[in-house]
Amino acid sequence: MDFVPYRLNEQIVVNDIFTCYYFELSNRQQYNGESHDFWEIVYVDKGEVNANTESGYYRLNQGNILVHSPNEYHQLESTGNKAPNLFIVTFRCDNEAMKFFDEHKLFRIGQVEHAVLARLMKESLNSFGLNLFPITPKQDAPFASEQLFKIYLEQLLILIIRNERSDMPQAALLSTTRENQSAHLSKQIIEYLERNLSSKITLDGLCAQFSMGRTQMNILFKRTVGIGIIAYVNQSKIEHAKKYIREEIYNLTEISDLLGYSSVHYFSRHFKKTVGMTPSEYARTIKARNETTPKTEF
Repeated sequence: MDFVPYRLNEQIVVNDIFTCYYFELSNRQQYNGESHDFWEIVYVDKGEVNANTESGYYRLNQGNILVHSPNEYHQLESTGNKAPNLFIVTFRCDNEAMKFFDEHKLFRIGQVEHAVLARLMKESLNSFGLNLFPITPKQDAPFASEQLFKIYLEQLLILIIRNERSDMPQAALLSTTRENQSAHLSKQIIEYLERNLSSKITLDGLCAQFSMGRTQMNILFKRTVGIGIIAYVNQSKIEHAKKYIREEIYNLTEISDLLGYSSVHYFSRHFKKTVGMTPSEYARTIKARNETTPKTEF
């Protein structure tokens, strides 16, 4: 029997990337506008930011993705309220399917897409690190990390388009429903964790709260979020601490209390171990950045 090969149809193919940034920004900054002949996605990981573009003026909150088409002028500015953390990727993709993003710009992603984003950010660190210009591959990068980065970026774009269309096959809809159910439960767990950051959170207490076993809880959370529960809690505390510091609303003792640390000294040690500098040093770095670079071009 002669076998006839079938060439797989690829509707979204990312050819090149130009930049990959993760910014932790002040709540009182404005940035120079720009345009370029390639695509850009802006994901708000924390806080909020305004975007002034040719297609309109947008307020982006946590969980929003904004897509800029090639040669579209765009400019970001802080809102003056919540300090933003932004993940920004610019890339080349010449497929016809990308015309979807010429008409559809702003999206609210769910936990499934968020899990893909988490993997995308992880592989960007594995491949070449964040905030490097020009992009430089790591010599000790894990096997095929750049290919995984490309796959996750393409997967994210495909999921966004799929979620906006109603012509998905029934099997795909059923699969998506199961994923969404797991994602919804993970979202409930995350919301509970965020509301109780000032309390002592244990895995046993969390299992009792959601009537789940430890193994089931760990597998569900890690599959949809990408990291374990305790690691997420520790990471979330540090991210909230950095946001509070940038917003300059609370002092360090108040931030320590808000996040459930036993003392400001323990908070400072945990912060330095995670971030690489003390909270005071981080605050001085943010202040110096604002004073020396009041306008930053992306």
